Amino acid sequence: MPDTQRGNSTAGSSNAWWRLLRWLSGLWVLPVYGMLSWVLPASPLAARWLLVGAVLLAPVPALLVYFRQRNRAMMEIRNAREEVEQLKLQLETVRFRTARLREELSAADQQAHLSRQLTLLGQFTAGFMHEFNNPLAIVTSRIEVLLEERAEDAALCRDLQQMLKETRYMGNIARTLLQALRRERGGEVFEPSAPSEALEDALAALVPLARERGVRVLQELAEVPRVNLPAHVVSEVVRGLLSNALDALHGREGATIWIRLEPYRIDGAKVVLRIEDNGPGVPEAIREHLFEPFVSQSPGRERLGLGLFLGASLLDMYDGRIWYEERAGGGASFVIEIPPARFTRDQPYHWFVGGNPS
Repeated sequence: MPDTQRGNSTAGSSNAWWRLLRWLSGLWVLPVYGMLSWVLPASPLAARWLLVGAVLLAPVPALLVYFRQRNRAMMEIRNAREEVEQLKLQLETVRFRTARLREELSAADQQAHLSRQLTLLGQFTAGFMHEFNNPLAIVTSRIEVLLEERAEDAALCRDLQQMLKETRYMGNIARTLLQALRRERGGEVFEPSAPSEALEDALAALVPLARERGVRVLQELAEVPRVNLPAHVVSEVVRGLLSNALDALHGREGATIWIRLEPYRIDGAKVVLRIEDNGPGVPEAIREHLFEPFVSQSPGRERLGLGLFLGASLLDMYDGRIWYEERAGGGASFVIEIPPARFTRDQPYHWFVGGNPS
């Protein structure tokens, strides 16, 4: 505090001296005025002109000093303004980086929370599937026994065959879902599947519900090779998409679902399956997060919690993928790409590469 007061008093005294010097600088004309008065002839007119000239020239040094200080002050003001603008830019940069860091921190926190949820879900599912598979195995074996005991009843055997097919499908899906939740592919050995057969299985389970709700299901199935996925995985992904489409089309007039298996034109390319509907589609706000778990903000598609996430995880396990497109004319379009099987009994290597078997 004393140093500040001492600095202020020193600056004040310095300014006072400068003001005194500016006032005294006008005295420089006195010697010049005296010399010219002695040299020039004495007359009242000359004396007046000398006096006027002395008065006009007296403030010249003070004016020069003033303009110099003014220019210096203007330069300092410009520099200060430039510094202020630079500080503003730096402040905006800091604010932007702070906002980005907050967003990244929030995203990391959400991701950590989601990872914890998935870990807990995987642990719960593992325990549940263990308890689920035991009674399922009992039901499956009992159905097999009933098929042998009631072989003479054709109608009952058809129902039992369908029940046995569904229970085995449930067991396969239970095993595969565990792998999907853990994001790891098991060492299971499976036969390459025919997409058309997997589609038939999925449609057999959901077409009755579609008819009950007045939804048309149209198929455009081209001939494609077998794919490198188990049949129950293809069927489960299709079932999930069809179920979502039926929910979105509930109560909608002229509701239609298209199932398109595109023609296979290039050897080695992916097999492409499209499932489309003329429903409300998916809001743009959640399209980027559509295949993340627990996304459920879409009116008319309220069951987007884990279905699409599990479907995408299942496909990812077998080098397939799925994405969403907005359907031309309105509605939703889900595109599935599946790798073809390279070596099968019905599709040898020379056929796959387009060679000549001979």
